[in-house]
Amino acid sequence: MVSRRILLGGLAAGLAAPVLAHAEGYQETRTPPVWKPKARRTAKALATQPGDKAALDKALKTVKPLEGAQAEDPTTVSGVQVQPAKPVPSISPDEALGRLKQGNAAFARGGASLVSPSIARIGEMAASERPFAVVVACSDSRVAPELLFNCNLGDLFVLRAAGPTVGPEALGAIVYAVDTLGASLVVVLGHTKCGVVGAAVDAATRKSRPTGVFEAMLAPILPAVFDAQGEKAADLHDAAARRNARNIASRLKVADGILAERIAQGRLKIVPATYDLTTAQVAFEA
Repeated sequence: MVSRRILLGGLAAGLAAPVLAHAEGYQETRTPPVWKPKARRTAKALATQPGDKAALDKALKTVKPLEGAQAEDPTTVSGVQVQPAKPVPSISPDEALGRLKQGNAAFARGGASLVSPSIARIGEMAASERPFAVVVACSDSRVAPELLFNCNLGDLFVLRAAGPTVGPEALGAIVYAVDTLGASLVVVLGHTKCGVVGAAVDAATRKSRPTGVFEAMLAPILPAVFDAQGEKAADLHDAAARRNARNIASRLKVADGILAERIAQGRLKIVPATYDLTTAQVAFEA
């Protein structure tokens, strides 16, 4: 059976009939008629065409523009939609990191401006988004990146999963935020007293055995637990959380060509960090 790609290629090249015949094991024996276009213009019609530049200019002056004609949309060329240029990051990676550090300092001392976005801000974000940073965080209800970093609507592109962990879908979202939306910083945010990391520690030390969906959820975190065991940290639980964020950040740096290229150009930083539930402070490893 002929592949779908071959069939589509045949259709695009005007060879649908021979390809389909070959797919059915049948060959046409008679020579197909050759189509010849009929002459559309008669000698009389050709004789009436302007024969010099002056006559052509005179004819063009009689042409009136269409009523209600408007300028073309800047995202179209001759009515064909085009892809807009990739946005340039609004701030540098270091500036983005500085904003997060400043915002967390305000949150930790109780001086964060936790107010709802204005109507103007909501309308602005409805038109387009330009987040300056991506935050990969745990799903824990106590770890809300917009609050921890004192950020407004549209500032952060946030991905949350237990642990946290990063699968193919999350990686695609990170690349989209960097390449299409122009984010210049990716922060992988773990936190102390993480329940999922604690369960992974229990599984690694054989205190419990996860089953079903929990086994699949803990599997990506177990390598961090084993790494933390090698560090001989006093608190294996929190050490594993820090190690998990560090491992994810390291993998992201080489997980996709776009991310690696932006890092090499100095246009992107990927930084691990840990949020302390007790002090409300984020410790960045950068």
